[in-house]
Amino acid sequence: MLQSSERELEQSVNVVALTQFANALLLSTSAGESKRLIDPILEQLCQITAVELHPEYFLDTEASITPFGKAVSLTTAAQCAEDPERGRVFIQGIYQAIQDKLVLNPQRPIQILYAGTGPFAWLLLPLLPLFSASQIQVTLLDIHPASLDKVTKLIEHFDLADRVATYVCADATVWQPEAAVKFDMIVSETMKHLLQQEPQVQIFSHLQAYLADGGVLIPQNIELDAWLEYRTVQDLAETHYLGPLFALNLQTARLLADGDRSFLAGTLLLPDFSPSAVTLKFTTFIQVYGHSTLSENQSQLTLPRYRREHWLKPLSTLSFRYEQGAHPDFVFDVIEQKPVLVSSDDLSCLGIYHLQRLWQKIQLRKRGESFTELANEWHLDKTLLDLCGIGLEPGLRALYQNDHQSAFVAYIQQIAKLTAADIAGINQQLSTISHGLTLSLTMPEVDDLNSIEVEDSNPAAVLSESQLNFWRGEGYLVIQHVLTAEQCAATRDFIWQQLGANEQDPATWYRAHEFMQKIMLQLFRHPQLDANRQVPKIRQVFEQLWQRTDLVMTTDRVSFNPPETPTWRFPGPDMHWDMPLQQPVEFGTQGLIYLTDTSVDQGAFCCVPGFHLKIEEWLRSSNKPDIELQQQDWSKWPIKPIAANAGDLIIWHHALPHGASPNRAKLPRMVQYINFYSMAC
Repeated sequence: MLQSSERELEQSVNVVALTQFANALLLSTSAGESKRLIDPILEQLCQITAVELHPEYFLDTEASITPFGKAVSLTTAAQCAEDPERGRVFIQGIYQAIQDKLVLNPQRPIQILYAGTGPFAWLLLPLLPLFSASQIQVTLLDIHPASLDKVTKLIEHFDLADRVATYVCADATVWQPEAAVKFDMIVSETMKHLLQQEPQVQIFSHLQAYLADGGVLIPQNIELDAWLEYRTVQDLAETHYLGPLFALNLQTARLLADGDRSFLAGTLLLPDFSPSAVTLKFTTFIQVYGHSTLSENQSQLTLPRYRREHWLKPLSTLSFRYEQGAHPDFVFDVIEQKPVLVSSDDLSCLGIYHLQRLWQKIQLRKRGESFTELANEWHLDKTLLDLCGIGLEPGLRALYQNDHQSAFVAYIQQIAKLTAADIAGINQQLSTISHGLTLSLTMPEVDDLNSIEVEDSNPAAVLSESQLNFWRGEGYLVIQHVLTAEQCAATRDFIWQQLGANEQDPATWYRAHEFMQKIMLQLFRHPQLDANRQVPKIRQVFEQLWQRTDLVMTTDRVSFNPPETPTWRFPGPDMHWDMPLQQPVEFGTQGLIYLTDTSVDQGAFCCVPGFHLKIEEWLRSSNKPDIELQQQDWSKWPIKPIAANAGDLIIWHHALPHGASPNRAKLPRMVQYINFYSMAC
């Protein structure tokens, strides 16, 4: 009798200790705190079961290979209890799940299946003293008889047998209950990070059939994600989220059970990056139950996996599939196909519509790779750069010169200085173009120029009937005084400053500069240039000629054409067209503002008046390629130089051949180019 009483007292003390441990662990909030609690109780469990956690020579020969993965050995399963955050979060989550089920079902015990107990039934054993046999009934299942023997010994040692419905030695991937049992909760932590090697996927797929209505799988959700790590041109580490691989939960377990494996495979679009060796990173996130979660690096189960030193093509596609079987794991392949561009409504580059897609296209062109564009997408590219106030030529230069997107973004931010309101307006206009919501662009008939009607357009009438008649017949117009004398003077001062030249010293007019292209100066943005572009009358003139208000203003450059000398001759550009010499000829305009009083011999703008009325017939009769048509004997053409004053705007139909001319006067000619075009293609 005395020995029996002592044994009962020992059991009582042990149950109290286990209960105290469980309560303390449920209140713990960190891995460090839980480790201090777990280590002594784990030592006690090893003593009771005679389990050696770290044998001197451990070859793990006791594991079982099932048709769906490796069932780890008794020793390996016991070692899992040494992972403090894993134990803390799982036990807290399971406790909360039991409490929630008891609230819903207070009149009967909660039926729990624990599949893959190992030797300690670690995730459930500490909780058993907290609930009575009338509250929970547990089925304990493991593939290894030795593990179940250890679990049985612990249950008896802590006098918890009344909470155990039955012990089952079976393979959880194929086991079937003898009776029509339905479980309120199925707990199975038979996994490694990235769901490799072990049979967690198949166990959930198989056992979900034995869940009662409203039953829960523990863990509730396992999310697997892919990332790309690479070095920038500045040798900085950068991580890019590629996307999800798949999630294992009750819904996907049921899909698998129904034979649907489609969610186990997919593709990931790689971002743009400087070609170099990159690292693929794969992460595991576990939602045990409710708010009880394990994130990256919090436990052995959520350590990231890496595939290092891969040479992958930027913007290529990475395919993946999860293969079940004796060795569950992922298979990854790079699909050699045309890169897939993001859609125009991807706002990941500065929140601006189409900018990310444009960046990708240029980087692919630089690498000589092909891709598929939408019809008329070039128009969207050009409009984007102009609406941002960057301009086509500077924008393309920045796109081609910068090999990393961060440098390009820094350029945009420096040049454009766009507000949130600016970006919202730009996005609205670009989206309209992209989705074809504006009217298509057609060339106005000469006789119908004033009768064209465009929906939601009401251009101001700033041109007289005589000016319009002149435009119809000659194809160009001179509109006087769009800029004031002060505006012209301020613009000239800016140009002189950039040239480092003195208006009063002709010797300084001919210095070479890197921004010079013949007589063109690659100067696009300056407060005075921007102010000139915003003069209302300029837009009004273009709108009346176009007979529509959905016009985009170009961000164009300036020019400087000094007098010829014995050592400096006019370099061009000579007469030319800036439009495709092909039919049909669409309507379009070009324009410039004289910043200096310009006589006919002062490098004046020249054109062939009226040729817009003849060009289609001329193209039909010429039957030559564009490049040959540009090479004319211009001495036989009726070229007219256009004299005008500083501040005067010259607009011409882009079908007119045009160009600058040699300056044989005494003063330079200065010009600011300006134009508008319709947002519609």
